[in-house]
Parts: sequence; structure tokens; C-alpha cells
Amino acid sequence: MTREEAISQIETFFRRAGECHFSFYADRDYIVARIGEAFIGFEYDEADELLSAQALIHRFRREPADRMLDAVFGEETESNTGGGRLVFNSENLAFYLQRDFDEFLGDSVFDTEIGRLARAGLKWNAEIVKRAAEKASV
Repeated sequence: MTREEAISQIETFFRRAGECHFSFYADRDYIVARIGEAFIGFEYDEADELLSAQALIHRFRREPADRMLDAVFGEETESNTGGGRLVFNSENLAFYLQRDFDEFLGDSVFDTEIGRLARAGLKWNAEIVKRAAEKASV
């Protein structure tokens, strides 16, 4: 996906979502949006020509124990990631579901896929991380 395609994909997504006032890629390659209760970040990687979408699952206040990280990663299945994969960002101590797009998608397809990712992120936040924490404390 080219930079221009990524910009077009995101601008159309925000327009369709009713978000008209934003400046995407003015001086950065990352933007965060709130979609209902979900926080979704979009980032373009020019070197790999990828547009990534990340649904925030949970942010820790301090570094989690290895057993907690293992327990959360142990919950990942193909059916509960909304088409993405589970990632942990050690810089901001947060779990995300991430989906990479290497080609431009039709508007309704992109909207649907971002919606799946957002819903999965909310489920992880409400149910799956809690279950993993219970397993890690045993």
C-alpha cells in the first residue's frame, strides 16, 4: 500500500465515521481515534508499505510480571483477535490487537475489518485479560 493509498483509506474511514476534523500525516505517521468505546491507532510504515491498525486492549501502570504476559499471550486464538494478532508494546506497557494492511481495501470492507478489530479489543479488555490475570495469580 502506498502512502497516498493509506492516507485515502484513513480519510475515507474518518469521513464515513463522521469524524471530519483531523489532520492526518501532517507531521507524523500515526493517529489515534476513539470509535465508540474502543481506541484504534493507525500507523503507516513507508519502508514496508503497510498501514497498521491497533486496537488498545489494556495499558499497565507498571511493568507486568512475565507470568502475566505469558498468561495473556496464552489466551490468543485465531477466533478471538478480530483478524489481527496480539502484540505487547514494552515502551508504553500496553497490549494491542494489531492488523496490517498491505493493500488498499474497498471502503465498506475496511470499515468492517476495523469494526471487527475494535470489537475484539473491547472483548479482550472486558473478559480475556481478566481471565489471564486470574490464571497468572494462581
